[in-house]
Amino acid sequence: MTSEVKKGSDNYEIKKEQIKEAAKDIFAYYGYHKTTLDDIAAKVGIKKNSIYYYFASKEDLFNEIILEIYNSKISQYESESITLNSTIEKVKLFLLIIISQKYKESKQYNITPSAYLEIGRVIEESYKELFENTKVLLSNVLKEGVKTGEFRKHDTDETAKTILEFIQAIEYFEYSKTTGKFITQADKKNLETRIINFVDLIHKGIQKVK
Repeated sequence: MTSEVKKGSDNYEIKKEQIKEAAKDIFAYYGYHKTTLDDIAAKVGIKKNSIYYYFASKEDLFNEIILEIYNSKISQYESESITLNSTIEKVKLFLLIIISQKYKESKQYNITPSAYLEIGRVIEESYKELFENTKVLLSNVLKEGVKTGEFRKHDTDETAKTILEFIQAIEYFEYSKTTGKFITQADKKNLETRIINFVDLIHKGIQKVK
């Protein structure tokens, strides 16, 4: 029985991870609002009430998943950016990792366009601190470019905000016109190409003329 699994034990953590993995797949297919704990429990092979032993609510489960994925992406950026000397390349890397559908490095989820867009709206409305944190991190990368002389002096906070808002807009545009059941690699590539082109355009405006 679930009640016999001691919190903090290996078995507890294993079952908790199984619930989160099942939830990620369900959220990716149905979105946040249409997903129920019954759906998640059925995929794991447990009763819905058992989930409450690990998570207080669907919101609590979703919150842990979102923060875990976000922190994983930031860690990935910090690890991979060390090898880059160009600040503009760091900006591109940062943005491509932020929009990536990968969870950690080994897991790629099949996600429907409607679920992707809806989850994006939920995050935007309920996790405003993530946007602010992302803006600060991106602003710091831009400040690094100003410090090294790659960029001219400018309002890095405002530039970071503009870049992130524009990316949200092109994400919505690209994925709202997708006709397939799932977001494909081609869809993802189109989005990445548009983001790179946009960053190159921004770069022309903030690069320091020598």
